[in-house]
Amino acid sequence: MASLRERLNAVPNGKNHHKRDKQVNDMRFLKLLKLVTAASILLGINGCAVTPKNLDSLDQDDGMSFVRVVENDSAVALSDFGQALASRHATVAGHMQGSEGADGAAQRLSLASGFTDQVVTRGDIIRLRINGMPQFDGLYQIDAAGQLEVPFSDSLAVEGLSRQQLVQSIEQALVEQRWFYQDLVHADVSIVELAAVHVSVTGAVFNPGQVFINNRPAERPRDLLPQLAGTFSPDRDLIAALTAAGGIRPDADPERIYIKRGTTIVQVPLTALMQGNEFVKTPTLINGDQILVRSTGVENTNFIKPSGITPPGMRVFMSNLIAPSLSNAQGAVGADSTRLPFGTSLLDAAVSSNCVGGTHQANASRSVVLITRNYGSKQQLVVKRSINQLLANSSNHLANPFLMPNDALACYDSRFTNFRDVARGIGELISPILLGRLL
Repeated sequence: MASLRERLNAVPNGKNHHKRDKQVNDMRFLKLLKLVTAASILLGINGCAVTPKNLDSLDQDDGMSFVRVVENDSAVALSDFGQALASRHATVAGHMQGSEGADGAAQRLSLASGFTDQVVTRGDIIRLRINGMPQFDGLYQIDAAGQLEVPFSDSLAVEGLSRQQLVQSIEQALVEQRWFYQDLVHADVSIVELAAVHVSVTGAVFNPGQVFINNRPAERPRDLLPQLAGTFSPDRDLIAALTAAGGIRPDADPERIYIKRGTTIVQVPLTALMQGNEFVKTPTLINGDQILVRSTGVENTNFIKPSGITPPGMRVFMSNLIAPSLSNAQGAVGADSTRLPFGTSLLDAAVSSNCVGGTHQANASRSVVLITRNYGSKQQLVVKRSINQLLANSSNHLANPFLMPNDALACYDSRFTNFRDVARGIGELISPILLGRLL
């Protein structure tokens, strides 16, 4: 049996026991601190990438040469124009002759009279006077079926008729009803208000589909129409329809814009309008007209500018959460900064979103991500550029691409800022532990 001294020595002293426990805890704390520090540094190194690494790959972008491609050409839309386009073409430029090349068209002709003259359609209001019958003088509206109810006559189908054709149709109807002799009938017609119309726009435009043009705002009441004759409505022509469809895309061919009315197709070149050096008269549209804008298949950067048939402005979605901005509002990204003129480059948009500037050493390596689409496609594409890269190649549209309507961009912080935030996070994680040890 062990002696009493040996058993007393075997019992640890309370003070020594507390000291050994403290040493063990300190060793455990140091190991935990090393583990947390190593993990945080590893996280900081991996997390300091300026932009995410797993972005959608782009075959057409190698970091310096992004070009949008045309994925859906207007050949399908062109087939709707069918045989009429192949059999007969007309153009505003009546003196121009030649071949239409890829469209296989025949000789160019002068614009058909039905497209140069102002014609009536459903909802239009006319002023009618019949010689010798003043009690029937007044305003008449063409009904939803495109017909006009004439006194002492059956309803007349008048949609698509010019003023002269409308007068002849009314006079002929009165003679057939035996109200007048052929030599004595005289009617006078003037168009006093053009109605809103539905037309379809397909091809190389930003928002293809059916558009509603010349629509009177709901808050504006109908005018009293005090004038005796004449009307002018610039919002019911070809330019208004193209504008309502979002404007033509940069891959559009302004020389090959077609209007189909019934079985008749005309070609209306608008290159002079794009260049802005010549006045171009465009046809007034009626209900049911179809418009096709052909695509060249490639992007033409000369057309990426505001004009009569391109978007005057566009909405771009922006996100700026870089330090010290904790929200887009603090980053001064508001409604005004997200509405940009057509032709804005990625660098311009980055400046508008407050992604450029600040302390040079801390912010020079910021990056911006552009989310866009190819022409005619709904598939989103992601393009990343550093701010330094954009500044060094500001005049190169391949490195500094133009923005399109409804594009989106996001700003990412610099590596220095990212590492600083990671280090700050490490400090916030370790500080409570150290404070607990001190207490």
